Amino acid sequence: MSFFKKRKWILWLLAVFLIVVVPLTIFMQIIIHSNVPSLAEGSIEQRYAQQGSYDVQIEEVKGTNTEDLFRIYYPAFQVSETYPIISWGNGTDATPDRYNEILTHLASWGFIVIDSYSKTTGTGNEIMEGIDYLVGKNQQVNSLFYQKVNVDQIGVAGHSQGSTGVINAHTSFKNGALIKTIVSIALPDLKYCDPEDVYDTARIRVPFLIMGGTRDFLISPLSSNQDALQHTNANTPVMMGMAKGAAHTAIEGDGGNHRGYLTAWMRAHLLNDQEAKKAFYGKNDEDAEMMHNPNWQDVMQANMVEDKGVQ
Repeated sequence: MSFFKKRKWILWLLAVFLIVVVPLTIFMQIIIHSNVPSLAEGSIEQRYAQQGSYDVQIEEVKGTNTEDLFRIYYPAFQVSETYPIISWGNGTDATPDRYNEILTHLASWGFIVIDSYSKTTGTGNEIMEGIDYLVGKNQQVNSLFYQKVNVDQIGVAGHSQGSTGVINAHTSFKNGALIKTIVSIALPDLKYCDPEDVYDTARIRVPFLIMGGTRDFLISPLSSNQDALQHTNANTPVMMGMAKGAAHTAIEGDGGNHRGYLTAWMRAHLLNDQEAKKAFYGKNDEDAEMMHNPNWQDVMQANMVEDKGVQ
């Protein structure tokens, strides 16, 4: 092969690299990796993104055949305290290890957090099994969790497929009425859901937070998050926002862009934390901090005035 023919092949390969490979690499970096902005000094978001005051301990729950069932994160118990439950829903093929830091963070703020080892949580079954497990252990004298669980204050939160699961746990199960609040993170467009995982936000009757990301425009685009809000029951308190720079996996690890407001939402609705409520509620639509936080865009809400729906 002559030098000139070789050169043509080299130029052709270089063109393919520049036209196909480089843009694809950049695209994958955008949709997989999140950009976490600095949090405003003194903001509610910043406060609840910081570690809570409780030391955290972990309990592993195994089945009769020693298979892993649940991982439970809980505050170092005080003598007279009880703690709300947060039951977590994993994304597809994920286990508790992928959320270890964010679930530890939530427990440091006074929650008992239970996560199953299931990698398919979209039906809500595993989320409810976690709740049932802790409610049952709260009644067993020889249990670590005996009389330590506030069974009247139960929240659910989930990522991706798990965010369909937490909705379905509330809307499709008899004991779903136990759930007092729901947080969906990176909620998939309905077209990506298996038939058994399809969710219906119109059936939600408790305060509902929808957290998306501006880099998650394939699986959980702005349009599907807006649809979830707009189809929610007319009387249900609901809020939605897209975290700037957040990709589909932003919640993994330490919780990234979502950590502060996820924690504040649970504190507001399960522990009646008045400071945390200010992030979402106000006398007017624009009073809530999240509504004018530059780290979030396309923030929308309904029935979030005068603490409606918060007990």
